[in-house]
This record gives sequence, C-alpha cells and structure tokens, in this order.
Amino acid sequence: MEQALYITRIEQLEYMRDNFTRMYFGAEFCERLIPNPDDVSRIAVFACERGLGLTLMTPYVTDAGLERLVPVLDAVHAQSMPVEVVFNDWGVLHLLRHDYPGFVPVMGRLLNKTKRGPRIMNIIDQLPGTCRDYFESCVLSVGAACDFLKHRSVRRVEFDNQLQGIRLVTTDPEIAKSLYVPYVFVSTTRYCLSAGCDDPDRMDYVGVQDCSRECRDYVFQLDNPVMRVPLLRRGNAVFYVNDRMPETIADGCFDRIVVQPEMPV
Repeated sequence: MEQALYITRIEQLEYMRDNFTRMYFGAEFCERLIPNPDDVSRIAVFACERGLGLTLMTPYVTDAGLERLVPVLDAVHAQSMPVEVVFNDWGVLHLLRHDYPGFVPVMGRLLNKTKRGPRIMNIIDQLPGTCRDYFESCVLSVGAACDFLKHRSVRRVEFDNQLQGIRLVTTDPEIAKSLYVPYVFVSTTRYCLSAGCDDPDRMDYVGVQDCSRECRDYVFQLDNPVMRVPLLRRGNAVFYVNDRMPETIADGCFDRIVVQPEMPV
C-alpha cells in the first residue's frame, strides 16, 4: 500500500516521514490558493532529491484560474520528472491532455460523484439493499464513465473515506483508487464565508469577493443535531473527520492512502 503525504504549503514539509513515498501538493478547492510557481519548483526538487513520487493538486477554476495554472504546470514540467496532476475540473483535464501530455492525469475526489453528507448515517441501516448500494456507489460503477476516463488516459481516481463506506466491487479494476484520510470533503462553493471574516466592515457581505486567505488562519466548527459528526468549515470547503478505515482496504480496492495532516486548504 503506497503512503502519500498531502500538504498545501511549504512549511508543512515538517510532516514528512520515512513511510511516505509520494507527495501531494497544491490547491484542491480554491483557485486563489493555487501555489506560486517557485513553491511548486521547490516541492518538485524536494521530491526528486528524495526519490518521492509527486502529485500536483489543482482546483475547479474559472478562465482566470485556468490561466493561473499554466505557469505552475510549466514550473513542474521544467523539472523533467514523472508527475501526476489531480484535476477537479474538466477544463483542466482538457488543458493537460492538449498542452501537457507527459503528465499523468488523475480524477479528483470532487468529480467522483460519491454521497458524502454525514446525515446519510441517520437512515443508512433502514434502507433496502439496492438503495444502500446507491449511497455507497460512485461514478466508477458506470461502465460508460470508466470508458470515458480511460479514453482520456485517466487511470486513477481519488476518494474520501465517507462514513457509510464505499462500494467498489463493481468498479473497473483497471482504474486505481486512492483514499484520503482522515478529513472527508463534504461540499465546496465559490462563496467563501471566511473571506473578510475578521473585518467588521465586511460582516454582512456574502459573495465572491477578494480575500486575504483568511482560511489559512480560521476553522469554524458547525454542529447540528441531524449530523452524526461535527462539520468543519475552512475557507470555502466543509469537512468532517473519519478515522475508521473502510472494509474495502482489506479487499485491496485501494492501493494508495493519502494522509492529510491538516485540512487541505
């Protein structure tokens, strides 16, 4: 089982341990957090010198965000090393296939169509088998979707460790699967409630607005009786923690564990 460390900032390199053989680096949820090319180059050199695999994370993007990704991808390409790029936006996949065919595209967890909300656990034991299978399934259960991905050279898909478990027995074995622990992504939006959260003059303003990356300083816990676990909002993304490993680990459905020492924002 491959072990990977997922970090979003240079200073998080302190989490690196000998059992990690791969590094994930970048932004997954917000184009304003896309790292600068110099930091990406430093991470690439760090990984290359230590014989680590490198996976670059990319978020869903606007046209402006897509343009911002280009110098980042160029910086990695200049290192002349094997690189995976996780895409969470179909436009990014198009860019990779046409302009960076040497990179290995990986479909991100934002696109795998799993049901992540912890409220599912309130009803999961009351559901008939076929309905429960639906809530545990993913896009890889659809043959046409697998063919679509493989035709575009996508042979790996990323997954969250959702509370109800993940049904992978009917998925294409030619597509590898990675599991993220312990933070489970629930939802994301371009309307970031952290932007300006420490500025009283902007208290009542909600929208897609300029920010000072307040998400790097604040985490908000959201509690509700219908939720089995507390929700954690950081920036424009919501997570919860699940430390319990799924049964599919023993079945060999996953061949990579991606460790998130902090919420990846």
